[in-house]
Amino acid sequence: MANVRNDLVLVDLSTGEISRKPCPEHITRDYLGGRGLGDYILLKHLKKDVAPLDPENILIFAAGLLSGTKMITTGRLHVSARSPLTGLIGTSNSGGMFGSELKGCGILALVIVGKANKPVFINIRSEHVTIEDASTAWGLERKEAAAKLLELAGDEKARAAVIGPAGEKMVALASIMFGPGHACGRTGLGAVMGAKHLKGLVVRKTSSVAAATPAAAVPAVKDYLAKLKALPSWEQWTTLGSTDSVLWTHQMGGCAAKNHSQVTFAGAETASGSAFKDLIVKHRGCYNCPIRCKADIKIDRGRHTGFEGERGEYEPLATWGPKCGNADGLASVYLCNLCDDYGVDSIGAGNVVAFAIDLYERGILTPEDTGGLALTWGNTEAMEQLLQQITYRSTPLGDTLARGMREAARIIGRGAEQYAHLVKGLSMTFMDPRAFKASGLGYAVSNRGADFGYVYAKPEYAYTPQQALDAFGTAKAADRLSEEGKAAMVRQCMCANAVVDSLGICKIPQFGMLLDFNLEEAAKIVTAFTGQPVTGADLLLAGERIVNVERLFNFRFGATGRDDTLPEKFTTEPISEGPCQGSVINLAPMLQQFYALMGWEQDGTVSAAKIKQLGI
Repeated sequence: MANVRNDLVLVDLSTGEISRKPCPEHITRDYLGGRGLGDYILLKHLKKDVAPLDPENILIFAAGLLSGTKMITTGRLHVSARSPLTGLIGTSNSGGMFGSELKGCGILALVIVGKANKPVFINIRSEHVTIEDASTAWGLERKEAAAKLLELAGDEKARAAVIGPAGEKMVALASIMFGPGHACGRTGLGAVMGAKHLKGLVVRKTSSVAAATPAAAVPAVKDYLAKLKALPSWEQWTTLGSTDSVLWTHQMGGCAAKNHSQVTFAGAETASGSAFKDLIVKHRGCYNCPIRCKADIKIDRGRHTGFEGERGEYEPLATWGPKCGNADGLASVYLCNLCDDYGVDSIGAGNVVAFAIDLYERGILTPEDTGGLALTWGNTEAMEQLLQQITYRSTPLGDTLARGMREAARIIGRGAEQYAHLVKGLSMTFMDPRAFKASGLGYAVSNRGADFGYVYAKPEYAYTPQQALDAFGTAKAADRLSEEGKAAMVRQCMCANAVVDSLGICKIPQFGMLLDFNLEEAAKIVTAFTGQPVTGADLLLAGERIVNVERLFNFRFGATGRDDTLPEKFTTEPISEGPCQGSVINLAPMLQQFYALMGWEQDGTVSAAKIKQLGI
């Protein structure tokens, strides 16, 4: 891809200055693009005294190194900043078309600083990048806001990224929306845009990165696709996407029903995607994606009859479903779409609503605290009202929850902290760490907090014992209830995920289907596209560098090894039911093994030797 431009564009919203320069080759060599590039910029340039909502916080939209090429499923885009939710590294990844359009403009990363004196949007047309008035879009929800920005840009075929009311009001759970079902959520980066008076971005490419595809890349992509289509999971992913994992997690005895108070859920079947597969209107995919795991549905039954929207994915459906004690999958679909419209993280918002319901059921929150709202398990009408209150910060409880679970628990007090299940300020995703030990360790050591997607430790339940023995030195690593080999597994998976987030490849084919955690298949693709021979080990080394940069960033802003932990419930209270009955996670030994494998000090500090070895 010698003819492909990889420019860095710096936009200062305070001064209106815009500059553009090529990204140095040594940076793309060491950090690739996407997440790695964003991490590098933040560590190098963000000063210790800059708060997340300060104008000086750096907001980075970075395409992957392979984004927009003829490689399939390369529609991913990574956004980075210091997180308003956690105070640490804020990284989030989205699919759709925006990343490929940005790369088609020759831009590898858009780096935004400052604060505009009125609502604005950034308009990108290949060589031309301008800051324009977005006052008429301010206050609008996602769909209307995107349409208004395209109208202002004068190009209805362009792609838009916008914030909704949650971002404007600097809700710590605010997301950045790239279209229905495509969000950068989880770490509150929409609030950073709101603080900068940045309503959105519009991009339209005028050239094609794919046109510069080397001849050697074509057969490499065909081979990659052929391997995917030969897998038994191909039909599952192309019809149901990830939606049936709601039921699967229940069957495994490791779900987070009713705010982690149950590991099974009686309504899991109706909360899962197969219960409403008959309502699919059409399947959709991101840029150059043959899997097309997204789908639009039209509801023909229940309270939301006539509603048309995006089907949703595993984690949001699970969060608004069993985690909130809700067995109505169609109500979960509606609530997920409402989150997208409001521009709020569907996982984080669902988690904080489940937390509030739990507190209400336990008497910690009273009807006086909720303004008379009956926050009972499965009360979807009350859940919808509370979501609106959080988005608009329109009630005392809504404003409290809008600050995120950690801060809300501190404000509420009265023992609320005991039911705030989070790590480093980020609420936990759906898999119980006592039932999935590698995922549990991953929650603890993840630089962005308790998120499954940061590590994606699927080998613990998808590898055969022989595969586990070959990869991690013990067959027991393939037993999700065993703690043997999990440190080595998490190390490899964490580094591999950092690479894929930096290349711009989707994790569904790479990890969910191919289980390519040694990155051998990815290395073939990178070699074919760049012309530079690269091995899986080379890529994993780059991933290790990226993970260490994030940890150094976190420690700059006050994190320590003591933050690599889990809520006490999971380390002291054995599972009381189901196939994992009696299981508890013994974190400390795994943590020390992980530190040793990472080359860190016993207290979790990145050693000077490791910094030198990685050239950070």
